[in-house]
Amino acid sequence: MEFNSQPATRNPQLVVPRNSQPATICEAGLSLLKETFKEITIYDWALFVALILLSLSGLFLVKGLALSGNTATIEVNGKLIYRLSLNEDKTVEVHGPVGVTRIEVKAGKIRITDSPCPNKLCIRQGWIERGAIICLPNRVVVTIGGDTMGEVDAISG
Repeated sequence: MEFNSQPATRNPQLVVPRNSQPATICEAGLSLLKETFKEITIYDWALFVALILLSLSGLFLVKGLALSGNTATIEVNGKLIYRLSLNEDKTVEVHGPVGVTRIEVKAGKIRITDSPCPNKLCIRQGWIERGAIICLPNRVVVTIGGDTMGEVDAISG
């Protein structure tokens, strides 16, 4: 049984003869990209648009599935520190392994205003009305969810 040593190509125009050198790698890449776009059918474009729409719908679906409510829980290293009502404006501080994290509740929203973490990603997340804010270096988790408030206004540890 013999095998063909020549590479299989769909379009013989894409085969570049060995003795011809493209001026630059960029030009060769552009030429290949142009040839590829010529072969794209309407079904390929329809599939591409469908995948883009499916991806965008996932963003809205995840946002809608995030819990919302009028209470927030604040945990440090897996231990519940505060359970706060979002209806009452308040600022609290929690002590994590890296330092003190300051959390503010205002107008039904919550945010981390100060944290000793190096990147400050938890602060950049800003105000939230649903979902969670996680400060991984300081192991602080702020979660919004549930409408039930127990007898205890706040728990401090």
